[in-house]
Amino acid sequence: MNNTTFLMRSAWLAGAAWAMTAGAAQADSGFYIGASAGGSNIEADLGVTDIPDLPNSIDEDDTAFKAYIGYNFDLPLINLGVEGGYVNFGEPEIDVLGSEVTLETTALNLWGIVGVDAGPIDLFAKLGYASWDAEASIQNVSESTDGNDLAYGVGASFGLGPLSVRGEYELYEFDETDVTMLSVGVTYQF
Repeated sequence: MNNTTFLMRSAWLAGAAWAMTAGAAQADSGFYIGASAGGSNIEADLGVTDIPDLPNSIDEDDTAFKAYIGYNFDLPLINLGVEGGYVNFGEPEIDVLGSEVTLETTALNLWGIVGVDAGPIDLFAKLGYASWDAEASIQNVSESTDGNDLAYGVGASFGLGPLSVRGEYELYEFDETDVTMLSVGVTYQF
């Protein structure tokens, strides 16, 4: 076999391998929807106050949930995606001077996602922007605040056809408050 024939066959095999990889990648590209539930932790520094029994900081946990929709671009080496959603961090309660103060925090978020396929498991990292709202209520009196801040996350998913099970850890930095969420959910890809 001469060099020209060898090079042509090698080029044909390389092209066929690339086409099969690109075709497989395209099969995992597309829109998806999902929902997750888990736990959230809210840590806030209230500063020093002159009110007796009022804590200087809050560190409370509660049940949280979220719903999201996104689009995945499954490329040969990495996965890129964009995702938007709603998250409710729960309503933890703290006792202040014998009364229960309820904290409710929600957010709308937009994420940029980059991931890699590690066999049947996909690993990913997220960087996002969250528009949040926090409301504190005590004895039918409420006070709210809102803002826009960065958020970060990491996760893994295990695919079962169009369905995948997804676990994530997310960190939101809202002004003087750090909110984290650890969740497990299901995603369906169209």
